[in-house]
Amino acid sequence: MTSECPKCSRTIPDDSVYCSYCGRGLQPSARSTQVSVGGALMIVAATGSLLFFVLSLQALANIYDWYPLLVAQRWFIYDQVHAVLSFSGLLFGFSGAILSLTRKSYNWTMASTALCTLSGGATWILSMIIPHSDALQSFLYYFLPLFVTAFVGTVLISFRKAEFNNKPKRASQATEEE
Repeated sequence: MTSECPKCSRTIPDDSVYCSYCGRGLQPSARSTQVSVGGALMIVAATGSLLFFVLSLQALANIYDWYPLLVAQRWFIYDQVHAVLSFSGLLFGFSGAILSLTRKSYNWTMASTALCTLSGGATWILSMIIPHSDALQSFLYYFLPLFVTAFVGTVLISFRKAEFNNKPKRASQATEEE
């Protein structure tokens, strides 16, 4: 028995794991670990964003107790922006992780992971422009966990588009094929 490759539309044997013409994985066993590792890295980035979001909220709640009024006003704006960026990294990181691990939609996965990466990069840049910034702390606490992990996860996922089910078949399409 033969079937048709969904990517290149060429005839291939039914028991094929990969298409011999275009290399698309056809069976669940053809899934690579790249997408799973990318999803795990997105979980790491989202968890880091969660940590910084909680710390930002704590800083916003206690900032006037920690600093004099004029200093607290300068830090208050920083902490607000930091909380927003951390929260967006949290949302986009976890949604990108879930979408990549379930391999539901490549386009939504890439949008989520790219936005998580941008959020991590913006958080890192913000950490560099705050008063009394320290380059080593910024690199260790913001750049590595929030930007690099999200960026590497996005890159790993981006090359494996064939593993995603972009459009589920409708019932009418399934009956036509039979």
